[in-house]
This record gives sequence, C-alpha cells and structure tokens, in this order.
Amino acid sequence: MRKSVLTFRCTALVAGTALAAGLAQPAVAHTTGHGGGHATGHELPLTQYVNPFVGTAVSSTSGYAGNVNPGAQVPFGMVDFGPDTPRTDFNGSGGYLTAANATSGKVNFFSLTHLNGPGCPGQGVVGMMPASTPQSVATAAGKPVGVTFKTATESARPGEYAVTLDNQVGVELTATTRTGMAQFTYPGKDAGYFSLDTRLNANSNMSSSAGKISAASTALTVADDGRVLTGKTVAPAFCTPYGTQFNSNVYFYLEADKPLRAQPDGSTVNTVHDGATVLQYDLTDKDPTLTIRVGISSVSVANAKLNLKTENARSTFDQVRAKADATWNSRLNAVQVAEAARPASLTAAQRTDLTKFYTGLYRVFGSPTTYSDVNGDFRSMEATPPYPGTVDTAGGVPDRPVTNVRDYTYKRPDGSTGSYTTHYSSLSMWDTYRSQAQLLAMLAPDVASDVMQSLVVDGEQCGAFPHWVDASDDSTPMAGDNALPVLAASYAFGATGFDVTTAARLVKQSVFDPTSACNGRASMSDATTYLRDGYYPDATSANIERYNSDHAAAAFLSALPERVLTDPSVSVTQADIARLDDRASWWKNIFDFADGTIVAREAPTSAGTPGPLEPGSYHESTEPNYFWSFGYAWPDLIRTIGTDGAVDRLNTLFSVDSALTKVPTLQQLNGGQDSQGFYMGNEMGFPAPWAYDFAGKPASTQYVVQQLMRTAFSTARDGLPGDDDMGALSSWYVFAGIGMFPVSQAEDGLALSTPQFPDVTLHLGKRTVRIHTDRDAATSPFILSLRVDGRTQDRSWLAVDRLSSSRTLSYTLSTSPTTWATTTDPTGPTTSRTSLQLDRHVQRAGTTTAATATVTFGDDVAQPGTVVFRDGRRILARVPLGAGAQATATVPTTVTRGVHSLTAVFVPDDRTRAGGSTSKAQHLVVLAPPHHGR
Repeated sequence: MRKSVLTFRCTALVAGTALAAGLAQPAVAHTTGHGGGHATGHELPLTQYVNPFVGTAVSSTSGYAGNVNPGAQVPFGMVDFGPDTPRTDFNGSGGYLTAANATSGKVNFFSLTHLNGPGCPGQGVVGMMPASTPQSVATAAGKPVGVTFKTATESARPGEYAVTLDNQVGVELTATTRTGMAQFTYPGKDAGYFSLDTRLNANSNMSSSAGKISAASTALTVADDGRVLTGKTVAPAFCTPYGTQFNSNVYFYLEADKPLRAQPDGSTVNTVHDGATVLQYDLTDKDPTLTIRVGISSVSVANAKLNLKTENARSTFDQVRAKADATWNSRLNAVQVAEAARPASLTAAQRTDLTKFYTGLYRVFGSPTTYSDVNGDFRSMEATPPYPGTVDTAGGVPDRPVTNVRDYTYKRPDGSTGSYTTHYSSLSMWDTYRSQAQLLAMLAPDVASDVMQSLVVDGEQCGAFPHWVDASDDSTPMAGDNALPVLAASYAFGATGFDVTTAARLVKQSVFDPTSACNGRASMSDATTYLRDGYYPDATSANIERYNSDHAAAAFLSALPERVLTDPSVSVTQADIARLDDRASWWKNIFDFADGTIVAREAPTSAGTPGPLEPGSYHESTEPNYFWSFGYAWPDLIRTIGTDGAVDRLNTLFSVDSALTKVPTLQQLNGGQDSQGFYMGNEMGFPAPWAYDFAGKPASTQYVVQQLMRTAFSTARDGLPGDDDMGALSSWYVFAGIGMFPVSQAEDGLALSTPQFPDVTLHLGKRTVRIHTDRDAATSPFILSLRVDGRTQDRSWLAVDRLSSSRTLSYTLSTSPTTWATTTDPTGPTTSRTSLQLDRHVQRAGTTTAATATVTFGDDVAQPGTVVFRDGRRILARVPLGAGAQATATVPTTVTRGVHSLTAVFVPDDRTRAGGSTSKAQHLVVLAPPHHGR
C-alpha cells in the first residue's frame, strides 16, 4: 500500500495558557516515480496464432456473421486484398461469407478494399478474376459470374490469402499499406486469362444491388502489351441506401510481369468494353504464372502509381509476404502472452485461447484504415451544397478538393507546432467507442493520435465531426454523435497527440449549436426537441446514445488544460461543462421508477411537462442489454434499483445464479437482437458483465467474463458472436483476456476481472506492464487478491494513469468465489487511513518533538489534500500533503504543563476522489523545564 508521510516538529514552550498555531513554510515535496518496466527484450512468434477465417460465417445463435474478410492486409492498411463472395442481406458485408462447415464456396471476384466486419456493405473495388478460359469476371450487365472453389484449398494468415479455384488457377494474395500483389498459377501456358471489371464493388455481391454501376462512371485503360492497366472505380455509398448519399472513387495503377499474347482478328480478348476486359497473358511451360502488383489512391492514377513505386516497385511476392508477416508480428507483440513463446508445449486448450486472443488483436489493428497517399494527399470531405438526397446508384461521384496532411499543422497546448503523417478512414464510431478506441489508444497511441487528428480534419472540412466515416464521407446508420465518445475515450487512454484546441471547438459546437452539421448531417438530430424537453419522444436507444455523447463531451472538455478551454476559439466555461453533466443525467427522463426499467416517453402534453411513459424502442437489441450500456450512470442506476435488484437483473441477463453454479449456454449468452437474455454479438451489451463489480459482486463479473470468452467465441468460421464492426467485438475479447474493460467509455479507468493468461506483458507506448497470476484462470477464475507494484489493491477499478505507470499487476486466484473488492466502491472516493507517531511522548517544555502523520489510501494512489494537526479542538498546523511526499514543518507552540491529546486529520482536496480520516490520539506529556539553582 502506498503511504504518504508528512512530518512536523512540535516545539513546546512554557508561556501562556493556550496553544497557538504558527506554521513555517513546509519543505518542498518530492515524488518518487517508477522507471523502466518489464520487457521480454525480443519479439514472440505471434502470427502463427492468427486465424483470419474466424468470423467469416454466420453465428448459429445471433444469426449474424462476423463479416470479416480473410484477405491480405497489413496493420491499418488501405489495401485489403481478398475474395468477394455472394452476400445474404447484411451477412457478408465485409465481402466474404461461407457456411460454418462449408466444403465449397464461390468467389464473385477478388478486390483490393474491404471493411473489417461492418454491419453494412461498402468498398470492394478493382474487381478481378484469373481464369483458365476466356471467361469474363462479370456479365455484360456488370453482374459477377463467379468461380467455385473447395474450402480445403483455402489458407490465410496475416498478410496473405490463398485459394485454388475450381477453374484450376491457384491464387495467392499479399499486400503493403497502399498496394496489393497477386500471384496466379495457371494449369498451362495457354490458360493465362485475367479479367477485370471496373463496375464491380461490394454492392455487386447481392443480386438485387448488382449491375447498377454505369461504365460511364468508371474508366479503364490497358497498355498495348498489357503490362500496365490503369483506371477508376466506384466504391459504393456506404450502407446503401441507409448510410451516406455519396459514392467515392478509387483509382488504380496495375503492373503485370508478362506481356499479352497476340489474338486472332475479331477476338474480343485483350480489348476493353464498358470498363471491363478479358486479357490473355503470354505464359510459358517453364513459368505458367502471372504476377501483378497494384497501387490504389483516392486522388488519382498518378498517385496510385506513386504509391506502387514507393511501396512495392520490384519486390518479389515472397518478400512482400514476409514483410507483411513481420509487420504484423511486431504489431501483435504489443501484448505478449508468455506461453506463446513455447508453441511446441501448448495444450490444445492453450492454443485455442491464444488463437482467439491474437486473432482478436489482429482484427483490432485492422481498423481504421490509411486513406492518405505516400505523399500525404487524400480526397477532402468538403462537399459542396446542395447535398444530394439520395444515392446515385449509377456511380456518379461529385468533385472534391484534394488536400494534404501537411496542410493541417496546429499549435499544441504548450505552444509548439504539431502535425500528423497519415489520414485515416473507416471509422465505425458507434461501434468502436465502447472498447476498440480505448484499446488502440493504449497499445498504439501514435496511430490513435493520427486517427483523432484525421477526425478533427474531417470536421474542419465537412463543418462538424462526422458520425461514421468510409472513404471521405459521413453517414449516420446509427443514433448518436459518436465522434464525441471516441474522441474522449482516445484522449483519456493516451492518444493526446492531436489538435485538441480545434477538437474542443468542434465538441462545443456539436453539443451547443443546433445547426452543427457535417455535409448536412446534423451533429444532434432534432436538437430543438432534445434541448427543450430533455429527451426524444417515442425513443429509447436514441436517447441513451445522446446521453452518452453529452457525457463524453463533458469528460473530454474536463480533461483538457485550462489554456485550451480559455482559448478564444473555444471559450468553454465550467458552467458549460456542468450543463453537459446535467444533460448526461437526463436518462432519468426515460426511466420507469415504478418497475426499474429503461423505457420511452411520449411528447410533452404541455410546455415543460414531460409526456407519459410508454414501452421502449431498442435498436438492434432489448431493454435488458441497453440498461447497462451507459456505464457512467451505473452508481445512480444501482442506487435506484438497489444492489439486490441489480444483481438479480444481471443474473437473469446472463442466466447464472448468485452461487455461480449454473453454466450458461451459447444461446443464453448470445441470443440475438430480440433476446431478453444477453446478446454478446452487439456493442450495447459490452460493459454489462462488469456491472457486478459496482453491485458488490465482483466474483460474478469474474465468472461471467470467463464463461463468455469460453462459450461465445471459438476458432471456427462462425467463432464470432456477431459483426466484428471494425474490430469492436474483437477488442472486447482482448480486454476481457487481460482482465479489464472501459465500462464508462469516456473516462480514464478500467473495471477489473480475471486475466485469462498467467503471464502477459502490455507495451503501452514507452512503458511496459506485466500482468501475472499465480495460476490459470481456466481452473481458478476468481480473484483472491491483487497487488499493484507490491501494494494491495482492494477495489475492482484501476485508473489508466496508474496502469500505465505501474510495472506489475500480480493476482492471486482462487477456485471458488472470494470477497475481494466486495466492500469498496469501484469508482467512488478511495478510503484513507491516517496514523500519527510521536518521537517522544514525554518532553520538557522548550524542547522539540517530531510528529509524523502517515496517510494510507485504499487503492494505493495518494490523493492531494491537507493534514491538520490538532491538540483537542485547537489547530496546531495545516500542512499540504503531496502524493507519496514527506514534508516537515516547525510549529512554535505555547503550552501549559500537562497532558496534550494530539491527532492528525487528513482533509482531501477532492472528496469525490478520496475520503478524509483522523488518526488515533497520541498523548504528549509536557513537563516543566528543569530547575537550575543559584
């Protein structure tokens, strides 16, 4: 336990009849910090534990696929070079879908861009297909033809995808950040056909939306020898027709390593028609392969060529594949599970857990995606009004300015100049604000800072923070102003290297200006109604998202330096923040206090009088899951329904009992969007398992989290319980695996549970933290005790700054439930205990005695405050207490002879963070001075 020690000296002088307090300047406090950190000193071989096929099939319980693509990508890569297969409604929105136990499938085409686990389709451009006969990849109408394959011939690992098609062509794909590379192996020298159709995109994967892109919206040029193909494709408006109204262009520059074979007169092979072509390359018996490399860009063919020449001008396929693997391995080593270093000694269960964990981390680092070119160029989000009301399904794309990352330097709070190097897109913020943004900020703060700067730049260009970013466009498929919790979460968890002044201005605009909008999409929908009445009528989940956004805005602004808030462009006051805090409490407007549920409310019947309560409406889920979706309000929620009521509600949600003897089934833990039980497959329920921590039952959190990791996730194709949503679902698993979760998304703290592995090292920027357990959570899922850097931690909450400044978290585990952290409020004020020690208890007047006050805090994090030294009711001295500091003050006193009862009282500066305490009395006997004779 951390102790803050304060010393002062009492000088007892014989004089008057009262003790008078006179305080000299205390000594300057000094703080002891931690240096260095645990590190392995080398990388572990981690890519072997990634299975990109996990989540490519539909969950048997939720009815939704993970919607991930097994294609080749590097971390945060613009390119995800992989297969596109037929889609069923929204399943397959990431471009790929097979049945869980499928032995065969069909590839519509291979494309260079895919979103990572979205719930709606997008991207899928530069559609191509190798063939052994002159077969077009699409019909004359632009609908894919498709080629079948056997799943047994598929393989995938980070940075590589391969399959042998039933047309006898072997396909191998790999990638750099902005380029893709393919190696096609044909059955013979005369079979080297290759088809490309610029009209294809993600919407082509479902028959009802295929074939709508006009060739007039695309372009394709083939060099005479076929060694260079260039053109323009159309990435569809994300989530057509529910998302953005804008399509976007992707330009490409493709090089082939062989020339075309001459064709007889009248042949349509090696010709271009309606943005499509079928080419035959001149192969040989000795080398029946064709290797292509492709650069892409949002700006131009010239930039696509520049990207290719910069990243992959002449590397071999094996070199690119090996570099992609090495890049992934370095990124995955941000979290090092010690047992991963010993693959030969792993049990089947250990390998399964490692595969689930590192596949999850792999998906976390797949999003967001790079959008700027190697020279910094990218297509702006600045659209010109009037904005279209519908999507041009023929593929029209309005002109936009080209901008560059160098155009957006900014002034940091300390006055220095800041900048960013990469502009990012693919920001699924309704999904990622729950946990992916926090994890990315912890493990890759440099990338996360550039992502936040990208968000700020988008806001400057389109007029306000966007909601859901694909390419250079905003869409609103979900409720809420979700850039705000992403921004607040990223800042709280370590991503601070962006233009926080402009961010603060845009946050203020979003929450206080009803006209705030990004390309016509309002920051706050129906702001007049919401601000007047405190709720949206006839809605539940939309209100919850708005309250989350308001809380996030308050949290972000509260965390900023005062000089940012007082900047003339910002001018945010504490009264403004208080208004937002008050708005975050408006969830009570849709709370039914009679039965303890979240419901909806009709419109007011008269001004200032809320309308009557009515049954709730819950987007993509149910009330029991949404109830726990705003963790910042848990203390009030639990006080409202009572701890017993909270525990009963949670037990019902997870199908467990308080004795923790019931084992829930997969159906009970992932019942789908209509289930009254838990729905692991969607984000609103993510924090719920840790709510037990706040209801005084942390052992139930520990049990339920382990059950979810074991039951709701697997290494099969249907191993994800729902859409991965740009790494959101995967980030839940990673956080659960290391035993913590950001339940109040915009705040800098983590609720605790049991780590899955006995020995894990986190690399948090320049610091490392080792998480160690004395046994395996598989057999001992309960926490008996936790020590942070050797000091006892008695609460189930850990501040982010304490985690990042620590060296070790050491857990002692138990096979049965314990009472650890049951008596301490996870996020309430920490307890304090003050003790007082005197050098001497008997002294003569005129001599000095040292009195030492020691303040010990329940969570070992010293809080600022003042120690007041008293003699009975009289104050002797007030001395500031620093975190872990020692201060000495000389207190002149005038006392009478006799017995004095001294105490030390700790008074915290902030009572929301620490409680006060008083020491036991110590008696000081003051004797008369010695008598000296004549």
